[in-house]
Amino acid sequence: MSFKGGNVFATLLVIIGSVLFFAACEREYNTIGVDLVDNGQIQASKKVFDVYAYNKKLESVRTNGLGSYKLGSYTHPVYGVSKTSFAAQLLLQSAGPTFGANTQAEENASADEQENERVTAVYLNIPFFSTALSDTSDLAENEPKPYRVDSIIGNRDANFTLKVQEFTKYLRDLDPNSNFQDAQEYFSDEDGEAFATTILFEDTYKIDESEIVIPDPDAEDDPDTDDEDESLIPLERLTPRIRVQLDPQFFQEKILDNEGNSVLASNSNFKEFLRGLYISAEMPNNDLAMLLNIQASYVEIQYDYDTVVDEEATVASGTFQLAMSGNKVNYFTQDDYSSEITEQFTAVNAEKLYPNGGAGSYIELDMLAGGTDITTVFQEAIEHGWLINEANLIFYVDEASLSEQNDMTLPWRLYLYDLSNSTYLTDYSNDLVGNTGVDSTAYSVYDGFLDEDNDVGPRYRFRLTEYINDIVRNDSTNVKLALTTTNNIANVATVSAFNESEEIKIPQASITNFYGTVLYGNNVPEGDSKKKLQLEIYYTETNQN
Repeated sequence: MSFKGGNVFATLLVIIGSVLFFAACEREYNTIGVDLVDNGQIQASKKVFDVYAYNKKLESVRTNGLGSYKLGSYTHPVYGVSKTSFAAQLLLQSAGPTFGANTQAEENASADEQENERVTAVYLNIPFFSTALSDTSDLAENEPKPYRVDSIIGNRDANFTLKVQEFTKYLRDLDPNSNFQDAQEYFSDEDGEAFATTILFEDTYKIDESEIVIPDPDAEDDPDTDDEDESLIPLERLTPRIRVQLDPQFFQEKILDNEGNSVLASNSNFKEFLRGLYISAEMPNNDLAMLLNIQASYVEIQYDYDTVVDEEATVASGTFQLAMSGNKVNYFTQDDYSSEITEQFTAVNAEKLYPNGGAGSYIELDMLAGGTDITTVFQEAIEHGWLINEANLIFYVDEASLSEQNDMTLPWRLYLYDLSNSTYLTDYSNDLVGNTGVDSTAYSVYDGFLDEDNDVGPRYRFRLTEYINDIVRNDSTNVKLALTTTNNIANVATVSAFNESEEIKIPQASITNFYGTVLYGNNVPEGDSKKKLQLEIYYTETNQN
């Protein structure tokens, strides 16, 4: 068995963590005083506390307002098949558009001004998340530049059926139940397919990870230049994406034929008139899923129109775009978990933990280990005024549960947050590394990375030094914590979600994550005691004797 995870930056993170740890220790010792150090009155110790954990299954999550959207059907080795589709509103490039050179009022006023606009092609463009590779010096002008395409899992060579339909449900901006004061929420368990009607595209499709180079039909070589053939300069270069042709007659009737009409006068009118697109994918082997850049997606309408140039009748061309920048909703269906897994969801103190992205599952943590009073749990620490130098919460991967899943991709990072207040922890906000702009190094002291290079086994560690210090030294309130997957550690926004009994807040970045894993809880067999979930605290105290 082999696991794939994010340990590329392990050495860097150790160096950064060590520097910050010793810097923090130096600051804390200074608060105690130099005399104590000189007199040998400082004792360094370690203590371990049990932490209880509970598996929680999600029923639905809010999926409008995401930064990216899932599409596909993928079989997770542990959690089964998850299918995703989405609906997206379209917005006008400009309100009250003029197609061609003349407005519709001008065309109506004179037979000589008729332009007879007609759609020639319509393209749906949905970019992948991709990064251009640097070395392009040997490429000709009309050759595609190399890209690395991210956020695709499974079989990239799979053939699947891509389907695009008109969506007829109106996606409101504001919630009438709040007297239109709050944003409308849409959830993953809603039935989007029930509102999918006219088919605009349906065909076998295969992902192309190449840059799309669109030639310029009017380009000509300049005979006065020797080094370059200008006829090869493309009209447009597009990053790797899903790009398919939609039914031109549909957009002729809905868009161009309505020039000058009220349905195109504003985006408010237009969203009521053409309510959006519904996009789905049927994967025969349930082996491919994509995370798409819907914020940059659009429909491009190409059209011709009649005009007169220098008193001579001719045909000109134009384009118009409909952006997918309105409301969007991701729809999820997930296989039921196996009985072996669901048994752990009723355990008071689970042996195995099952964090899973999307509308899957998350972990609730009881730092009191079943107790009710934080002062009882940490009584010794509070009475002796411990200075918490470092506190770590460590989750070990249950390799035995994953032993048959060869080459399974584990989440390379998890996220621990304050569930009671739906916010990040102090250790996250006070991280001296902070947001580097690169997920592999951001908030590296707070941690949460998959660590495969230790003697006990693969694990995820979280620094809770500030959190525990606030409890011990500042009489702070213990709050309920939760553990989820994450697609972006810098995105700590939380959104509404429902588990089997209540509404909670889940990190948005967990919804767009594909991965899940199995971890050890606290209630483990004796043979796995080294891997049980525990809180370890390194502290100093003054010797009062």
